[in-house]
Amino acid sequence: MMRLASLTTTSLLSLPADSYIYKIVPVNGNLAAISSDDSLRLIDLKTLREIAGGVLNNMHDGVTCLQLVDHDPNSLLTAGRDAVVQRYDLRIGQKTIQLGDDSNAPYLSLASHGNKIAAGTELSHSQAAVLIWDMRLPSRPLQNYIESHNDDVTEVQFHPTLSRCLLSGSTDGLVNIYDISVSDEDDALLQVQNHGSSINHAGFLSNSNFFALSHDETFSVYHLDEQGDSTDEPSPTVYGDIRPMLDCEYVVDVTLSRSGGVEAIVGAGSHSKQHLDLIPLRLTDEWSFDPSQTIRLSGAHGEELVRSMYVNNEVTIYEVVHVQPN
Repeated sequence: MMRLASLTTTSLLSLPADSYIYKIVPVNGNLAAISSDDSLRLIDLKTLREIAGGVLNNMHDGVTCLQLVDHDPNSLLTAGRDAVVQRYDLRIGQKTIQLGDDSNAPYLSLASHGNKIAAGTELSHSQAAVLIWDMRLPSRPLQNYIESHNDDVTEVQFHPTLSRCLLSGSTDGLVNIYDISVSDEDDALLQVQNHGSSINHAGFLSNSNFFALSHDETFSVYHLDEQGDSTDEPSPTVYGDIRPMLDCEYVVDVTLSRSGGVEAIVGAGSHSKQHLDLIPLRLTDEWSFDPSQTIRLSGAHGEELVRSMYVNNEVTIYEVVHVQPN
């Protein structure tokens, strides 16, 4: 049975006119957001108001990415079209590490695990790269894979438990799995799945499964072949365009849950009906959506596009923050 969520807090941020939020992430009990004015803002999670002194301007010349630093609640990673990755220590409000590579291609995706950082680039000079750095040796990338994608790399994500295992997704329609301990790209590439449509989001649902979501809302779940030698790989679960199934007009993202028997939550939005639905994705005998347990955020952001969502799970309580400027 669908449940209606109650709006508890709303706030307008001090963004310039015609600016919008790209992404929000939780950080040290609060939120951080990047926006189209190239700023990073720290937001009080309870009031949704900007924290005093928590606005960092001119983060990049075209900020594109925001991620948590794995195992460090006081640091954030950003990347941009200026071909720079930066680590910020929020306790001192300063940059502590800057990373880059020789291609000077804009970065479109970013991930962190342990001491490793991964980034994916825009297609530049006929190359789209997946790069890995060790934060302890930031002067040059550990790995630079330039042959596995032939278009913008829109997603990178580390495996939740296998630190050597990295996923990438691209507008070329491919989702790749790498062993980043291997420098030779042909040997490092463990698995390639052709989703058949430009990848918007991709990521791990469990230790053995990953999903792909395209820009035209086609969705599939694949089985991980971590050794790269499977001759009898299970068939993927292919849903096709999930908009009719979820009664939505677009999909925001898929976020892990691990609460109340729910492995993940899909954010499904509607411009015309002005709502955002949180729909459970469960694993029983196979992966399946459970629309009967949908939580609806009526009104949402009206006819505006919801670009990012944060779901805080405590048993069966879902706290969702999705932000747009004034």
